[in-house]
Amino acid sequence: MEYRRLQMSKGGSFLLSLPKEWVKANGLEGGSVLRLVEGEGGMLTIKAEEVAETEKGTVAVIREPDGLERQIRANYLFGADTMVIDLGKRMTPATREIVKTAIHKLIGLEIVEEEANSITVQCLLQPTSMPIKSTLKRAYVLAANMHREAELALAHGDNELALSVDRRDDEVDRLYFLIVRQLRLALRNASVSEKLGIRPSECLDLRMAAKYVETIADYAGAIASTVPKLSHSELDRDIMEALSSLSAVAYKIHEGAAQALFKQDVKLSDEVQMENASLGKALVAVNELLMSRQPRIAALLNSIAIYFYQIGAHGVDLAELVSGATV
Repeated sequence: MEYRRLQMSKGGSFLLSLPKEWVKANGLEGGSVLRLVEGEGGMLTIKAEEVAETEKGTVAVIREPDGLERQIRANYLFGADTMVIDLGKRMTPATREIVKTAIHKLIGLEIVEEEANSITVQCLLQPTSMPIKSTLKRAYVLAANMHREAELALAHGDNELALSVDRRDDEVDRLYFLIVRQLRLALRNASVSEKLGIRPSECLDLRMAAKYVETIADYAGAIASTVPKLSHSELDRDIMEALSSLSAVAYKIHEGAAQALFKQDVKLSDEVQMENASLGKALVAVNELLMSRQPRIAALLNSIAIYFYQIGAHGVDLAELVSGATV
C-alpha cells in the first residue's frame, strides 16, 4: 500500500499521479482512457478502459476423479468460465455420465469439446445477463409453489403431485448456485457489480436470502417425499387439520417476508417476525394431538410438522434481513 498527495492545478482541478509500474503493466500511455467506478466508504476504483470492457474468463483444470461432481460445482461457484476435465486416462462412459449429470444441475454450462481423455465444459451465460434479484424472485416463487403443492399432496394423498414437487427442488438448486456464482463475481469485479445493479454491502444479505429460499424448497421437497410412505386412510382428521394450520402459518410468514425483502418494507418485516409465536403454537398443537392419540405413523407425521415449522422459521430469518439492513 502506498499513499499519494492530491495536487491542485491552476484551473482548480485536482490531480493525482499514478504508479509508473501500474501504468506500464496495463499498457497505458499519455491519452489513454481510464474508467473510474465510485464505491462505498470513499472507495474509487480506477481501471484501464480496455481491461474494464473485456471480462477475461478463468480456466480450471480438474485432474482428480474423486468427487468429480463436487469439483465441477465448486469451480462453477468460484466463477470459472471454462473447465477442462482431464483425468490422465481414457474416460469411461460412467465418468462421462457423471460430468453430464453435474453440468445439468448448473445453469449455463455446456460441453464444448469432448475427446477420448478429456471433456471441456464452458459457461455460456454472461454473468450480468440475469439480474440477481430477479433470479431470487423466481427461486422464491418456485419454492412457495412447492410448499403449497406439498401441502395439497399430503392432504389428498396425491403421490403424482408429490413426485412433481420433489423434482422441482433441482430447479431451485440451479437458481441458487447461479446466484452464488454471480455474487462471488460481483465481489471480485466492480464492473460486474455495477452492471448487476447491486452494492458490495448487499451481497451477504442476498446470499443469505438465497440460502433461506433454497432451504424452504428443500423442506417442501422433504414433505412431498413422505406422501408415498403414508396411507391416506390411516390419517387422523384432526391431526391433518392441525398440520394444515401449521402449514398456513408458515406460508403466511415466508410470503410476507419475501414481499418485505423485495420491497424493502421494514414495517411488513416487523409484522412477519411477530408471527413467530403463532408458528410455535401451531407446532405445539400438532405435537399435542400426536402425543394424545399416538397413531402408528406418529414419528413420520412429527417429521412433517417439523418441516412445516422450519419453513416458517426460515421465513422469519428472511424477514430479519430486511430489518438488519436498516440498522
